[in-house]
Amino acid sequence: MPSEAASGAPWGDWVAFGLLSAMLIASAIIDIRTRKVPNALTVTAALLGILWATLSGALDASQAAHSAWDGLQLSTFGLVAGLIPFAAMFALGLVGGGDVKVMAAAGALSASWELVVATTFYGVLINALFAIFVMIRKGLVKQTFARLFGAVLMLSAKVKPDLDTNTEKIPFTFGFCVGGIVAGIEILLKVHTPWAAF
Repeated sequence: MPSEAASGAPWGDWVAFGLLSAMLIASAIIDIRTRKVPNALTVTAALLGILWATLSGALDASQAAHSAWDGLQLSTFGLVAGLIPFAAMFALGLVGGGDVKVMAAAGALSASWELVVATTFYGVLINALFAIFVMIRKGLVKQTFARLFGAVLMLSAKVKPDLDTNTEKIPFTFGFCVGGIVAGIEILLKVHTPWAAF
């Protein structure tokens, strides 16, 4: 019988969590410093995730993947679950290209569409709180709400809002990094968080 860690997660999930965490932390640091997430990091992470899910599925039947084929399918589906919705959000201008690549790689590394959904939820929440903090700290609350109100009025009049794009940008990858690690603890390591009951 394969050994499991204290949380009840199979050893392969611990490895996947370690790889996921390393990719997320590296992506966040690089994004904060350069405002870009390199393809070399995310593509390598995605390929490593697919390879690891395939290999661990073949080696350990206690994993979610009971065979190499299951591992390959789960990892590929995780990649697609991160790629498609975030590519659509990128096309709408809601996230950057780095966020798309990071979420696709997170899906591949975790072999879990559930982790992608949880990471998105936590990431959006963390980024919203961070944005509010930045608005308060820089005295931009009134200006931001005035711009949002104006955009809503223009949209209701079926006119495309002309928003100023020379505003401070928040590196979303940071929020997705923290969200991905929290989601990984919950989903991959099977640690029950206090808010999981809600």
